Amino acid sequence: MRRVLLRLSGWFLAVFFVLVIAVVIAFFAGYQRTRIPEVNEEFRANATIVTYADGTSQLGSFYEQNRKSVALAEVPKHVQDAVIAAEDRSFWTNPGISLPGMARAALAIARGKQLQGGSTITQQYVKVMYLTQERTLSRKLDELFIATKVSRTQDKKTILENYLNTIYFGEGAYGIRAAGQVYFGVDHPRNLSAPQAAYLATVLNNPTWFDSDRPEAAGRTLSRYRYVLHGMAELGTIRAGQEARYRKALPVLKKRRKGNRYAGPAGYLLDLARRELAQYGFEGDRLSGGGLRVITTFDRELQQRAVAATTAGASDPRVHVALASVRPRTGEVVALVGGRDYLANQQNWATTKAPPAALLRPFALLAEPSDKGVNSVFFDLVDSRQGERISRAAEAAGIPRIPRADRGAPGLGPDPLASPLDLAAAYGTVAADGLRVRPHVIKEIRDSHGKVLWSADPKRVPAFDQKVAQYVYGSMVSRGARAAGLSIEKRRFNKKCRCKRYRGAQDTTANWWVGAMPELSTAVLYRAGKEGESSLGQYGADESLPLNVWSTYAGPRAFRPARPEGPLR
Repeated sequence: MRRVLLRLSGWFLAVFFVLVIAVVIAFFAGYQRTRIPEVNEEFRANATIVTYADGTSQLGSFYEQNRKSVALAEVPKHVQDAVIAAEDRSFWTNPGISLPGMARAALAIARGKQLQGGSTITQQYVKVMYLTQERTLSRKLDELFIATKVSRTQDKKTILENYLNTIYFGEGAYGIRAAGQVYFGVDHPRNLSAPQAAYLATVLNNPTWFDSDRPEAAGRTLSRYRYVLHGMAELGTIRAGQEARYRKALPVLKKRRKGNRYAGPAGYLLDLARRELAQYGFEGDRLSGGGLRVITTFDRELQQRAVAATTAGASDPRVHVALASVRPRTGEVVALVGGRDYLANQQNWATTKAPPAALLRPFALLAEPSDKGVNSVFFDLVDSRQGERISRAAEAAGIPRIPRADRGAPGLGPDPLASPLDLAAAYGTVAADGLRVRPHVIKEIRDSHGKVLWSADPKRVPAFDQKVAQYVYGSMVSRGARAAGLSIEKRRFNKKCRCKRYRGAQDTTANWWVGAMPELSTAVLYRAGKEGESSLGQYGADESLPLNVWSTYAGPRAFRPARPEGPLR
């Protein structure tokens, strides 16, 4: 037995050494064949165009290349070290590549995941200046060989200088000088403080993930920022006492106003598109300079009508009128109004949660089908301590996870539980015979040559039994008079539409209307004040306002109830 084990061990060692030799030979063969290409001018010049759903009408672009070069001698050591601490702590001694990083990238490919990460500063520079922004194994191998040659033919200071002048920091800023101007209003890197340098080094790792405009990014940004500071302390750039002081909070930003391409209501659409593109791996320099053509789901005519309807819906600048409209069976967001002007206020009221009041009550019928009115079923479940079933039904339809404190009686409290987009999608689930489709705004992505890089493939998930969903939809139409505040009528052309509205007292902070049809589900919301918690006053007392916005938007599809219903209770 021992001889067999020794023999097998010998074979394994022999195979291992053969594989090692083969890899070394393959590496040197690839290295010898590789030539450093010309600088990638195409990357610098091509804008990413964003269109409406028709693929031709332009919505905007993501071309935002603010580049200002600076000599390395003019960049303070603490700024250089911040970037090195964040991205490549062995920069001054490594051969330009990271074998462990490449191994991780290879493992990601083997697992079928998107290729990312594992790059040294030299590799990142090569990717930007000499290669395309695609994420494939062949491109990664080219990056490996070119980075090795660049490291052997250019000194480290030259590589670092070029890197600092070309890497993308987000907000349209390419290079350390432009980044300082955009984030802190600092004209030259020599005037950046250590905390400011550490912050810039933090965001360059992934500008979208660490976007300061995203409240949910604050925690992870602080964590990464502290990682960079610790690296700077290890490099001797800052003292331990300074690290302890700086790590308490992020430096105060003085971000430059976004470019005019985000002006008006269209800015909210571009911002939504940019965020969703990041989920599919299209972000940073790959997005802003990749020459892509992004086709969104927004319908140009419906979007124009939505903007016109919400604009006419309120003259008071303190009042926000939001609208979200989706196609129930595809999840396509065809129209969305998040505010009047994205440049003036980046708060998207169409995706911001608000108190839903009685808008969650119809889900009681999905949890407990009954001949009773929706209010009766809702309160029967709540009073018998079965409100959890309502919450589960609402979540199955597409409402975000309801907090524990609200699960027993969802919507009765003042907590913000759902946004207009959430409710439009959830009501659409019922209108689509119980099939839930995740709302999305990206339809297709093509490269500069027209090749399709990604296309939407919406998954329809059965959330409810088809007969139950149809029963709820139909019963709400025929028995609406029994649900206080639920306006239910048969619309023209003998089609059905289920709509719901909210009217409260003078201190109302959210005034809703949601209407769902098989072909379109739309939510309209009125809010007021900077945080949306101010009293709506007359805009909250008048229940017809969101209905008017909806009917103006829906056009010939719209209807008005035969008589007004009482307020929701």
